[in-house]
Parts: sequence; structure tokens; C-alpha cells
Amino acid sequence: MKNLWIATAAIVVASGSMMADTISSPGTFSAFPPGFAAGTPAWISNSISPGPPTGGTPFWNDASDDTGAGGSHLMNIGYALTGTGGFTSSILAPFGETMAGATNLTSSGSDIGFNFVRNATAYNIVLLYASSGENTGSAASSTTQGTTFGYYVGSPETAIYNVANTNTPVGMQSFNPTTAGNLWGFFATVCYNNAGTCETYTTATGYAGNSPGGTGWNHFALFQLADGNYVVGFTSQNGVFGEYHGDYQDVVVELIAIPEPGTVAIMGLGLAALGLLGRRRFAKK
Repeated sequence: MKNLWIATAAIVVASGSMMADTISSPGTFSAFPPGFAAGTPAWISNSISPGPPTGGTPFWNDASDDTGAGGSHLMNIGYALTGTGGFTSSILAPFGETMAGATNLTSSGSDIGFNFVRNATAYNIVLLYASSGENTGSAASSTTQGTTFGYYVGSPETAIYNVANTNTPVGMQSFNPTTAGNLWGFFATVCYNNAGTCETYTTATGYAGNSPGGTGWNHFALFQLADGNYVVGFTSQNGVFGEYHGDYQDVVVELIAIPEPGTVAIMGLGLAALGLLGRRRFAKK
């Protein structure tokens, strides 16, 4: 029986490694700290002080412009994933997931660039939470103001969620980034007003546009859940209106790898072999 469990675990691990893309980044994954809330900085009004560029420890634990339950400004991605602070429930709850065992990509307490290295055939992407607007203290007043979110392979960019989606979350979508071995990542184009003041940010720390005030940060945070799925959080705050309020919950998506047909076949063969092994052992008894 022990060998049976070992074989089962080996198949599950092998199949998982064939499905998930790996990460290319100078940062490292570190455990989600159980006491992260203690590092949340006090709320500081934009009109009083511009604040430090990174006020929270860890970096994805900064105060937020958004107001949550009880008037709290603890609406950062850390609270969103754990269902505490300004959030009444975890954004993972509808999918039956928790933050247990989750890790986050960090480097000396600052957010850092990353790309995915292609391995899996395709992904389903779920928009877990959206509060983009222009994220400068007021809601988007038209469909030209807000955030467009998508993925890139090299320089070509493909939108997945448009401005309307990133203010009103929609369901699961599938996408196929690129071929095996290529680098890919996510981008977000933010239009801060209806006059066309826009900036495009990427997970690889790139940016382009006519609103340079927000280019000091990468603006993306990456998490890996206990089940291996990735969660990407984006903050669209610009430097003029409080870069230090990076909450990383303006667009939050989860990536769910779709196994290749070959992977499914391997898993099927492995499970069939385990079934025969168990049957033989039962017959001997």
C-alpha cells in the first residue's frame, strides 16, 4: 500500500510540473507571512503628504485609496486574499481556495519584475476582483478612462479584459500565450483621465506612455497558491496621486493551467497502472 501511495504522488507531481509555466525573475518566492497585517502603514491623505514610495512591509501590504468595511483603507491584496481588513470575505472563497501555503514573489521587500517561461498549452484566467477606475480617488466617468488588462509575448499585446471588465468583474476566459520555451507576461494600460493621459505597465517592469509619474514601481505582484495556481495583482495608481498607496487589488486574476492532451494521457495511463497494481495486490490477499 505504501508503494501505491508513493506512485500516486509521483504521478500527481509529474503531471503538475508538466502543466505549470515556470517563473523568470531575479526575485524569489517567499512564504506568505501570517502576521503581514502588522506592517500596514497608517492612512495618509494625498493632500497632507506624498508619503514614501513603498510604505508597507511587505510591499503588497500598503494602504489603499479604496474604502472597505467599516471605512477601512486596508483594501490591499493581502487582505483581499485572506478576507480580512476592508474585505468581508476572501476573493478566493468562491473557488474553494484559501491562502494556506501560498507564497509571494519578493526581493528585499520591493515588488520586482517577472516573466513566465512557457510550458503549458493554455490557461484559463479568472478575474477575481476589479476596482480599477482611474484609482485616483474617483470612479471612471467613461469607457475611455480605466484599465485594459492582457498578456504579451515579446512586444505584441493581446487584451483579455477591457475597461468595462476591470470595473465590473466578468467570468473565466481561456487564452494561449505562446509556444513552449518563450517568455510571456501581463500588461495593463491605464488611462487616468478622458484627455488620453495613459500609461502601459508590464510584469517585466517595462512601461510606455505619457503619464510618467507612475513608472517608479513595477505595479504587479505575483503569488502562488497551495494548489500551484498563480495569482497576479495589479495596482494602477500613478505617482501624482499617491504612488505609495499601491494596493495591488485594482485588477486581480488567477491563472489555471489547462493540461496538454499528452499530460492527460500520461496521467490516465498512470492511474490505470495504479488500478491494476491495486487489483493484483487485492487478488493476492
